[in-house]
Amino acid sequence: MPMPDTPRIESKVFLKIQKFNQKGEEFIHKEDYVQALKEYQKAWNTLPEPKQLWEAALWIKISQAEIYLALDDFSTSKDKLLDAMLCNSAVSNPLVHFLLAVCYFELGEKSSALHEFQIAYDLEGDEIFQEGDELYRDFLFQNRSTSQAGSCTSEDKI
Repeated sequence: MPMPDTPRIESKVFLKIQKFNQKGEEFIHKEDYVQALKEYQKAWNTLPEPKQLWEAALWIKISQAEIYLALDDFSTSKDKLLDAMLCNSAVSNPLVHFLLAVCYFELGEKSSALHEFQIAYDLEGDEIFQEGDELYRDFLFQNRSTSQAGSCTSEDKI
Protein backbone atom coordinates (compact mmCIF):
# COMPACT_ATOMS: atom_id res chain seq x y z
CA MET A 1 0.00 0.00 0.00
CA PRO A 2 1.58 3.34 -1.02
CA MET A 3 2.39 5.89 1.64
CA PRO A 4 0.34 9.08 1.48
CA ASP A 5 2.24 12.09 0.24
CA THR A 6 3.71 14.30 2.92
CA PRO A 7 1.70 17.51 3.04
CA ARG A 8 3.40 20.60 1.69
CA ILE A 9 3.90 23.86 3.51
CA GLU A 10 2.07 26.77 1.95
CA SER A 11 4.53 28.38 -0.47
CA LYS A 12 4.41 31.82 1.20
CA VAL A 13 5.31 30.24 4.55
CA PHE A 14 7.99 28.06 2.96
CA LEU A 15 9.65 31.09 1.33
CA LYS A 16 9.71 32.82 4.72
CA ILE A 17 11.37 29.76 6.29
CA GLN A 18 13.91 29.62 3.46
CA LYS A 19 14.72 33.30 3.98
CA PHE A 20 15.43 32.73 7.70
CA ASN A 21 17.59 29.72 6.86
CA GLN A 22 19.57 31.62 4.24
CA LYS A 23 20.18 34.42 6.76
CA GLY A 24 21.26 31.78 9.28
CA GLU A 25 23.78 30.38 6.79
CA GLU A 26 25.11 33.88 6.10
CA PHE A 27 25.67 34.44 9.81
CA ILE A 28 27.43 31.07 10.08
CA HIS A 29 29.85 32.10 7.33
CA LYS A 30 30.56 35.24 9.36
CA GLU A 31 30.95 33.04 12.47
CA ASP A 32 28.17 34.98 14.16
CA TYR A 33 26.59 31.92 15.72
CA VAL A 34 24.27 33.80 18.06
CA GLN A 35 22.58 35.59 15.17
CA ALA A 36 22.49 32.37 13.14
CA LEU A 37 20.69 30.61 15.98
CA LYS A 38 18.18 33.45 16.14
CA GLU A 39 17.44 33.07 12.42
CA TYR A 40 17.01 29.31 12.72
CA GLN A 41 14.70 29.82 15.69
CA LYS A 42 12.60 32.22 13.59
CA ALA A 43 12.42 29.54 10.90
CA TRP A 44 11.35 26.99 13.52
CA ASN A 45 8.71 29.33 14.91
CA THR A 46 7.32 29.88 11.39
CA LEU A 47 6.67 26.17 10.83
CA PRO A 48 3.01 25.20 11.14
CA GLU A 49 2.01 22.72 13.84
CA PRO A 50 2.75 19.92 14.21
CA LYS A 51 6.26 21.11 13.43
CA GLN A 52 7.91 17.67 13.31
CA LEU A 53 5.70 16.70 10.37
CA TRP A 54 7.50 19.02 7.96
CA GLU A 55 10.73 18.15 6.18
CA ALA A 56 12.01 21.65 6.93
CA ALA A 57 11.85 20.86 10.66
CA LEU A 58 14.59 18.28 10.25
CA TRP A 59 17.04 20.58 8.52
CA ILE A 60 16.34 23.42 10.95
CA LYS A 61 17.14 21.14 13.92
CA ILE A 62 20.26 19.82 12.17
CA SER A 63 21.43 23.38 11.50
CA GLN A 64 20.91 24.34 15.14
CA ALA A 65 22.76 21.23 16.29
CA GLU A 66 25.70 21.95 13.98
CA ILE A 67 26.08 25.42 15.46
CA TYR A 68 26.17 24.03 18.99
CA LEU A 69 28.75 21.48 17.82
CA ALA A 70 30.87 24.32 16.43
CA LEU A 71 30.62 25.95 19.85
CA ASP A 72 31.62 22.67 21.56
CA ASP A 73 28.27 22.65 23.38
CA PHE A 74 27.75 18.92 22.87
CA SER A 75 24.94 18.63 25.37
CA THR A 76 22.72 21.24 23.69
CA SER A 77 23.63 19.85 20.28
CA LYS A 78 22.58 16.39 21.46
CA ASP A 79 19.25 17.80 22.68
CA LYS A 80 18.62 19.42 19.28
CA LEU A 81 19.44 16.16 17.52
CA LEU A 82 17.18 14.16 19.81
CA ASP A 83 14.46 16.67 18.91
CA ALA A 84 15.36 16.12 15.26
CA MET A 85 14.85 12.38 15.69
CA LEU A 86 11.15 13.14 16.21
CA CYS A 87 10.94 14.72 12.76
CA ASN A 88 9.73 13.05 9.62
CA SER A 89 12.46 10.94 7.92
CA ALA A 90 15.09 11.57 10.63
CA VAL A 91 15.52 7.89 11.45
CA SER A 92 16.79 7.22 7.92
CA ASN A 93 19.02 10.31 7.80
CA PRO A 94 22.70 9.33 8.23
CA LEU A 95 23.77 12.88 9.13
CA VAL A 96 21.47 12.98 12.17
CA HIS A 97 22.92 9.70 13.42
CA PHE A 98 26.49 10.80 12.72
CA LEU A 99 26.13 14.14 14.52
CA LEU A 100 24.36 12.48 17.43
CA ALA A 101 27.22 9.97 17.62
CA VAL A 102 29.74 12.82 17.74
CA CYS A 103 27.84 14.38 20.64
CA TYR A 104 27.69 11.09 22.53
CA PHE A 105 31.39 10.49 21.85
CA GLU A 106 32.44 13.93 23.07
CA LEU A 107 30.21 13.59 26.15
CA GLY A 108 31.89 10.28 27.04
CA GLU A 109 28.82 8.17 26.22
CA LYS A 110 30.88 5.75 24.15
CA SER A 111 28.35 2.91 23.86
CA SER A 112 25.68 5.26 22.51
CA ALA A 113 28.26 6.85 20.22
CA LEU A 114 29.24 3.48 18.81
CA HIS A 115 25.60 2.59 18.19
CA GLU A 116 24.90 5.85 16.33
CA PHE A 117 28.15 5.73 14.33
CA GLN A 118 27.23 2.21 13.23
CA ILE A 119 23.76 3.34 12.07
CA ALA A 120 25.26 6.28 10.18
CA TYR A 121 27.83 3.99 8.58
CA ASP A 122 25.18 1.43 7.65
CA LEU A 123 23.09 4.14 5.99
CA GLU A 124 25.86 6.05 4.19
CA GLY A 125 28.98 3.91 4.13
CA ASP A 126 32.46 5.35 4.48
CA GLU A 127 31.29 8.60 2.83
CA ILE A 128 29.73 9.63 6.15
CA PHE A 129 33.23 10.39 7.42
CA GLN A 130 34.70 13.67 6.20
CA GLU A 131 38.23 14.98 6.42
CA GLY A 132 38.99 15.51 10.09
CA ASP A 133 36.68 12.70 11.24
CA GLU A 134 39.46 10.11 11.52
CA LEU A 135 39.08 9.88 15.30
CA TYR A 136 35.42 8.89 14.93
CA ARG A 137 36.05 6.52 12.03
CA ASP A 138 38.86 4.80 13.94
CA PHE A 139 36.65 4.55 17.03
CA LEU A 140 33.92 2.84 15.01
CA PHE A 141 36.22 0.37 13.29
CA GLN A 142 38.19 -0.46 16.43
CA ASN A 143 35.07 -1.10 18.49
CA ARG A 144 32.32 -2.31 16.20
CA SER A 145 33.30 -5.98 16.20
CA THR A 146 33.19 -5.93 19.99
CA SER A 147 29.79 -4.27 19.92
CA GLN A 148 28.40 -6.54 17.21
CA ALA A 149 29.47 -9.60 19.19
CA GLY A 150 27.44 -8.32 22.11
CA SER A 151 30.33 -8.61 24.53
CA CYS A 152 30.51 -4.91 25.29
CA THR A 153 28.14 -4.17 28.12
CA SER A 154 29.50 -1.06 29.76
CA GLU A 155 30.85 2.34 28.80
CA ASP A 156 34.18 1.44 30.45
CA LYS A 157 34.94 -1.37 28.02
CA ILE A 158 35.01 0.96 25.04
